[in-house]
Amino acid sequence: MEKKEKQELSAAVKLCRVVGIVLVIAAIGYIIWPGDFDHKGIVGYVDDFMVFMAAFTFAHGSLQRPERRYIRRQLYMLSSLFALLGLCWVIMMAFIK
Repeated sequence: MEKKEKQELSAAVKLCRVVGIVLVIAAIGYIIWPGDFDHKGIVGYVDDFMVFMAAFTFAHGSLQRPERRYIRRQLYMLSSLFALLGLCWVIMMAFIK
């Protein structure tokens, strides 16, 4: 069985790892922040879920091994989707009373 050499991490991947961890911490801060749009019931927690999942999937994608480019790209795309849905939900919640 052959052992593959580990690829070196580029500066962009290292930066994405730091940014991903900071985003997860910021998402947790957003969840506990009392000023967000929390309406009654489950509707008020959808934006919290979307923001957290966007940060989590971005961080998870940036923490993948360098050999897994396809998985990283899919996780980044999923993160973008969660961020877009979260942004739409926050805008919708801002106009609903």
